[in-house]
Amino acid sequence: MYGTSSEMTGNAEIKILKNYDNNKENGKFGWISIFEGLKLHLYCLNIIMDSSQLLIPIIYIQDSNSLLELNTITFTGIKLSPSTEAKGIIHINYDNSQLIAQSCIFSNIQISSKGGNAIRILNNGSQPIISNIKGCQFNNISSIGDSNGRGGSAIYMENKHGSILIIEESCKFQQCIIEKGNGGAIYIEIDFTSQFEFKINNTIIQECQTKSDTSKNVPPTGYGGGIFLTGSGDYDISSKRLDLKGMKIYGNSADKSG
Repeated sequence: MYGTSSEMTGNAEIKILKNYDNNKENGKFGWISIFEGLKLHLYCLNIIMDSSQLLIPIIYIQDSNSLLELNTITFTGIKLSPSTEAKGIIHINYDNSQLIAQSCIFSNIQISSKGGNAIRILNNGSQPIISNIKGCQFNNISSIGDSNGRGGSAIYMENKHGSILIIEESCKFQQCIIEKGNGGAIYIEIDFTSQFEFKINNTIIQECQTKSDTSKNVPPTGYGGGIFLTGSGDYDISSKRLDLKGMKIYGNSADKSG
C-alpha cells in the first residue's frame, strides 16, 4: 500500500531461514539472483537471518545490463562463510551493470573462511559498472582478505573499463576490520588508463583496522587501516577522476602502514 493512506510505518522484514542446511544453497549463486538484464528495486526492508552461516551472497548480479537499487535496506547480523572464493553479501560479477544504494545500513556482519565483503564488485567483462553509494552506514564488519591479500570488509571494487564508484552524502564506515589483508573498510583496484571515476564526498572512515597475516610475507598485508587504493597504469592528475577530498579519517590503524 506504498504511497497510500494505508502505507505501513517502518521497514518490512525478510529473514533467511537456512536452518544449517547447505543443500538450500547448492547450485545457486545467491539467495536473490539478478540476471538477463533484470532491474530490481528494493525499498524499506530489514534483512536478517537465523544462526546459520551462508555460503553464497544474499544478492547476486550475474549478467550484464542489470540494475540493483537498494533504498533504506538494513542488513544486520549476517554471517557469510564462502567455501571456494571470496564473496560479497551483495555480489556483482559482471560488467555493464548498475548499483544504487541509498540510506542503507550494513551492521554486525561476520565474513570468514575464504573472505569477502559487504559489497563486492568484480568486473569480468569489457564494459563499465556504475556504483553510487549514498548516505549508507557500514558498522562493525569483520572479514578476511582473499588469497591475494585484497580486503575491504565493507566495499571491494575492481574499477576498470571506465567504471564509476561514488561514495557520498554522509556515508560512514566505523569499526570495519580486515584480517590477513589490506584495506580495513575499502579496497579499490583501478585501471588508471581507463575513463574511470572514483570519488568520496562527505564521508567518515573511523576506527577501522587492517591486520597482517603473520604466517607469510607474500602477498604483503596489513596496509591501509581505512582504505587501500591500488591499480595499474599512469594516472593523469588533470583528469580529476580520482577525488578523495571529502573523505574524513579518524582513529584508523594498520599493522604495517597507512
